[in-house]
Parts: sequence; structure tokens; C-alpha cells
Amino acid sequence: MNRLENSTVMDAGPRTAGRFWNVPNTLTVGRLGLAVFDFLMISRGWYAWALGLFVIAALSDALDGYFARLLNQDTPLGRQLDPLIDKVIVSGAYIYLAAIPGTGVFPWMVTAIVVRELLIQGLRSLLEGQGQAFGAKMAGKLKTLFQCLSISAVLLCLSLEAPPYGLTTARDVLTWTAVGLTIYSGASYLTGAMPALRGEASRR
Repeated sequence: MNRLENSTVMDAGPRTAGRFWNVPNTLTVGRLGLAVFDFLMISRGWYAWALGLFVIAALSDALDGYFARLLNQDTPLGRQLDPLIDKVIVSGAYIYLAAIPGTGVFPWMVTAIVVRELLIQGLRSLLEGQGQAFGAKMAGKLKTLFQCLSISAVLLCLSLEAPPYGLTTARDVLTWTAVGLTIYSGASYLTGAMPALRGEASRR
């Protein structure tokens, strides 16, 4: 869900600030509004509505990156805000779902996801604040995909009175895969950023 297409941590060079209220940033902020309503739907037990809102939010994430490149409206704040809001949506959804019995989402899973997302977001802010780009790796993109599929499957199961066994099995497989990719991608990002972090430590 990152607008950057780089696959490694590298020097980014100077960038222009740009306007905040451009097309991609407006879509990103709008996604945060969708997240608030999505959490409300989950808390009220309106799972079909929650599923619809979550799918719209996930699809709009692809649009903001597309428009940022198409209109050349990529901004430093947008590069920080986009993944941050993605993490709010995903982490928030898992937190709400973990409180519902029978979802297949356990507290330790949510803890692993939230800790990883906060850690990587902090690392991204640190490195980009030093003028280095923090690009999305394939493991991170797969993690995001499976998280969205997992949450969608959980909400779909909740929206059905008697979800079929095959659907609940697919839900659990998607959730466990999402958690595994979350942990793996977090370790991958940390390993890739170690040279930059050692360089920062040596300058202090």
C-alpha cells in the first residue's frame, strides 16, 4: 500500500513539497473517513456494510498511488500519510474483529500485526526524514494483500448466518498467512535498513 515502487532502502534525493490537498492526498484522507465508519459498522454488528466499506477503502488505496504518479502529485507528507492510514485501517479492523468470538482472529495475532506496523512506520519516518526512500518490498505488498483478503473473509463469514466450512477454512488460512507475512516482512525491512541505521548511529 505504499506509493513508492522501490524495492530497497536507497537515497531519495531532493523532493518538492507540493500542495497537500491534491487528488491522491484527498483520497488518502477520505480513506481514513471510511475507516471510521467501517469500525462503527463492525461495532454495531452490521458486517455486510462493514465488508462493503472495507473493500471500497482497499480499492481506493490503489487509486491514490495511481493518481500520484499520473498527475505527478507525490508529496513527502503524502508518502508518510498513505501507509500510516493503511495501518490504521488494517490494525483497527483486526482489533475490532479479535473481540468477536469465532472470527479466527486471536489477540496475539493482533499484537504481532500492530507492533510490526508501528515499528516499520517509525523506521520509515526516520529514514525518509534523513532523505532516504523507504520502498515497499514484495513481502510487504503480499502482506498487505493477504491482510485485506483475511479481513474481507472474516467480515464475509460474520455477515452470513451459517458460513460454509470451506469459507471458514479459507478465512483461517488467509489470516494465518497474513500474520506470517506480517512477521516475515517486518524482519525483512529491519534487515534491509540495518546499514542505514548503523550509519546513523556512527554519526552520533
